[in-house]
Amino acid sequence: MVEGLLKRAAMVIAALFFLAGSPAVASSMFAPGSVCLASDPQKAGFRAVASDSGKWSCNRDDWADAPEHAILRFDLAGRDLAELDTLSMRISRFASMVITVEDRDGKIASRRLGPGDVQLATWDWIMNAPLPKASGQPAVLWVEVEKPRDTDMLTDARLVSGGHMSDDFVGFELLVAALCGVMVIPFFYNIAFYRVLRERFLLWHAAVVACLFTHIFASSGLVNRVADLTVDQLSALSVVSWTLGIVAAGNFIVNLVEDGKLDPWHRHLTNGLSAMIIAGVLFFLFAGGPLRTWSTPVFVFMFFPVLASFALMMATAVMRGSRAIRFQIVAWLPIMLTGIIRASSNLGVYGSPMEMMVAQHFAIAFEVVVTSLGVADRFMVIKRQRDRALQVSRSLEHEVERDALTGLMNRRGIGARFEHLFAAGFDTMAVVDLDHFKLINDSHGHSVGDQVLCSVALALAEDENTLAIRMGGEEFLLLLRGSNAVMRAEHRRRAITARVAAQVPGLGSPVTASMGLVSQPRNSSANSDFATLYAHCDRLLYEAKRAGRNRTMSERIMRLGEAQTLQPDNQSASAIAS
Repeated sequence: MVEGLLKRAAMVIAALFFLAGSPAVASSMFAPGSVCLASDPQKAGFRAVASDSGKWSCNRDDWADAPEHAILRFDLAGRDLAELDTLSMRISRFASMVITVEDRDGKIASRRLGPGDVQLATWDWIMNAPLPKASGQPAVLWVEVEKPRDTDMLTDARLVSGGHMSDDFVGFELLVAALCGVMVIPFFYNIAFYRVLRERFLLWHAAVVACLFTHIFASSGLVNRVADLTVDQLSALSVVSWTLGIVAAGNFIVNLVEDGKLDPWHRHLTNGLSAMIIAGVLFFLFAGGPLRTWSTPVFVFMFFPVLASFALMMATAVMRGSRAIRFQIVAWLPIMLTGIIRASSNLGVYGSPMEMMVAQHFAIAFEVVVTSLGVADRFMVIKRQRDRALQVSRSLEHEVERDALTGLMNRRGIGARFEHLFAAGFDTMAVVDLDHFKLINDSHGHSVGDQVLCSVALALAEDENTLAIRMGGEEFLLLLRGSNAVMRAEHRRRAITARVAAQVPGLGSPVTASMGLVSQPRNSSANSDFATLYAHCDRLLYEAKRAGRNRTMSERIMRLGEAQTLQPDNQSASAIAS
């Protein structure tokens, strides 16, 4: 008898349990059409928590954190699943999802989905999953989500009709494609500018453009036109590109601003925040277990100090008179505003309409365009500064390489250029030295001697095929090219006497010059460096001096160590003229 009573009690308990779990009984706790959330940490399934009213919250505003294992309950009273055949949720990473439709008789139809099984409609940043077909009249829809990454995925869950691409989405794609096209141009001209002006801020801006382009391309869903990405891949690409874009932007700003407009600690602050951002995105992507619920808040919150540091650097630079930072203030203001709004909404301060994502796309494109104008302006400023510096440098170089008295190139100027000049055809070298010049200084003074030297410089008469160099004292050097180079050199040597007599009267005796000349064809096998040829000329000059002065001694060098004499050692200037 006792055994019979126990059996009857067990049957009653089982019946009560069944009734408690059935849609008819469980639905009495829920308002018609309600959407409620419960946490199922034990993964017992929706039937185990269906009748526990303490586990359910039917107010979306109270869903602060995403449970490790979440269960959504949609009451389908008065709703037609023939029209509402798709579950729509905010795009977010999750481990797995089970969608179950239960009819009034307790029969169920389920479908298990992974991150790669949902359809992405990213212009609304949503993902769609088709509902399983119920055999009878649907009463309840259960959605069990394993490890949802953030609460938005749950709070934005809706039942909609169809998940197909609309004409609005096609129009949005065209708009995003146009924005991406606008952003491509600055990337290439930054690379082109860098080839002209090796400034690091050009490379940093190219990195900013590349990262933000990738972010828009991914977060808008346009990337799915060229690649079939899963939710995890799309989310990771969007987050990583945005994060690296912010890192590149900080380094771009500190390198763009003029010297002295920011302090060294601003650069250190940027480096520290860059490391923090990279650590934050790694935490967001890989945090699991009890840390999972903190991944989104930590990732979002870390952008507030970054935005604050941007504002601080901009304020400091503008107060110190920076021109470049003004473009950055205009460029970054829309991104900073939309970023604050979206970050605050992700932290649960208030809801954020999806239009804010579209607004952020426009803000990013605006930033790239305005910053590109700022880069171009900074490029031109730096180019003008460098052009002026180069002009001053060349002027100083000209003064250093020119003889202050005669205006001719000096020995320092010719040494470094000789190889290039020889290759350009200046293959004849002559060293000219005034005869008895010390007597002029001793008899008439150094001022008269200087006048003589200036007159000699004019007599040597530079042209496109002749260069004259003052080597020091009364010694000059000629470099000549052309078939008549030897004759032109001799005419200039002889012109010295007439030029000095005309410009410096009262010397009492004519001023003459001796010359040693070497001609070496460029196709010869001899050594053609400056020192070697100069040594040949110097030797010939002293031979001319020993032979009685006022004459030229010249050689044509064919091979190393072998010279063909053009003039006899004892031949005078008059003999050459005849």
